[in-house]
Amino acid sequence: MILSDSLSFKIWKIFLILLPISSFRFLSNLMGGTNVAPLSLIPMGILLIFSVLPFFIKSGFKLPYHLKPLLLFFLVGLLSTLFIPFRDVPSFQDFSMPKEIIETLVTFIFGISFYIVTIYMVNDEEKLRTTIYWISLAGIIVMAVSFIQVGSWMLLKRYPRLIFVINYYISSSGKLFEHRAHGLTFEPSWLAHQLNVLFIPLWLGLSITGVSVFKKKIFNQIQVEKVLLVLSLLTLFITYSRIGWLTTIFVVAFVVLKKLNTWVGNISRTEKDGKIFSTRKQKFLRLGIWLGLIIGLFIILILAGIVMTKLEPRMAEFFNFQRLKEKGILNWASQLSIAERLMYWMAAYGVFQLFPFLGAGFGVPGFFFLKTVPDFGSELLDINALILKKTLLPNAKNLWMRLLSETGIIGFSIFVSWVFLHWRNANQLEKKATSPLLKSMGLVGKLVVLAFIFEGISLDSYALPYYWVAMALVAASSLIADQASFKIGTNVESTKENNFSENSLSTGNSSLS
Repeated sequence: MILSDSLSFKIWKIFLILLPISSFRFLSNLMGGTNVAPLSLIPMGILLIFSVLPFFIKSGFKLPYHLKPLLLFFLVGLLSTLFIPFRDVPSFQDFSMPKEIIETLVTFIFGISFYIVTIYMVNDEEKLRTTIYWISLAGIIVMAVSFIQVGSWMLLKRYPRLIFVINYYISSSGKLFEHRAHGLTFEPSWLAHQLNVLFIPLWLGLSITGVSVFKKKIFNQIQVEKVLLVLSLLTLFITYSRIGWLTTIFVVAFVVLKKLNTWVGNISRTEKDGKIFSTRKQKFLRLGIWLGLIIGLFIILILAGIVMTKLEPRMAEFFNFQRLKEKGILNWASQLSIAERLMYWMAAYGVFQLFPFLGAGFGVPGFFFLKTVPDFGSELLDINALILKKTLLPNAKNLWMRLLSETGIIGFSIFVSWVFLHWRNANQLEKKATSPLLKSMGLVGKLVVLAFIFEGISLDSYALPYYWVAMALVAASSLIADQASFKIGTNVESTKENNFSENSLSTGNSSLS
């Protein structure tokens, strides 16, 4: 059975609307109690089985070149995992190593599936526009739910029963957070993650370039994406996610630097007293901009720290430099409730030091936790509770440390090359794309990559769909642009014979429509 193109795209729209629900209780129970259980997995699976796989079988498994680094990374991870019998892997409580390995393999396959299905479905400019439109609708729902959550708490100092009931079915934890929004996700940091890697880059990039996927403007004057951007920043604020705030600050700083650099380029070509600005003056001007931006960032971070100390109890000791001086950075970090995270990161890095080339294998580093966690971890209640209670196998809580600990420097380098490939695609779109939407996706792509790098510091799951979908939109935009460029320079017959090159992706009968 193969789905028709029209039915496939209807299911795709359902996928996009369900995308923000990341820990659906029914799926979580079905998958053994895992926290990461996106509801969009269901329509994605339908599209994968009944649309994508039949097409690739028919095409002889000709894959888009963006997928090749991921497959190579997967093979490196498998190779490392095959060496486990030759390593002295300690046990951890009664956790099953084969089970953990299988779970890791499955979650990574889920991630790749989100990526390839998105590339398959977004195969022309109109579908790209429609996809962004439906993502925006999903974002509006997320923000509405988030404002209702925080608004209820601010007005009532409690949550109405209806919110508890809805949240019970939407989130596998069933937990609500005092004065913090978590939208349709498992926890506030997950909401910040989806905002930063998907919604904010899209709305920020489109707002800056002035390209809209909405047919009408608000009051016939205001671009819809600009309003959504402001609302998304407010939503991010009420998550009180510290890494989420930092990610947005650095993404905005990049946009400001980019704008200032363009301004320098423009004025350097402006005649002044009959002369063009010299190269030397341009260098001094750019140096001044860099210094000003660094100082500005420092001031913003200080202001953000002050705000957090007033609003977030965990940050009350942020400016206690006397404690930092007397007790050390780890003790100071423990007062900010970030020392626990540092312990996980350092433990994962310790595994990388044991197996620097290929890592310990998929799903294995957690078994080394007692061996690699710093001694300071024994002073932290959360770490002791994790060690003594049979709850979860320790994980890296940092994607980059997870990559190093599981696949070593080889796997890490391959994965980073995949990320860089999207940056390169985004840069090419920004410079060479003739379509306004595709050109704007160049800026969006750069923002996605930057946000993904920073968000990876705090989250380590392979199965969260947001960054896979966001990266796939960049890849799909690049393939659409390449395909359009290819067709311009060839005749119709030649195009039909070559419409699935390494730089293009289309079905045999309808350009994947």
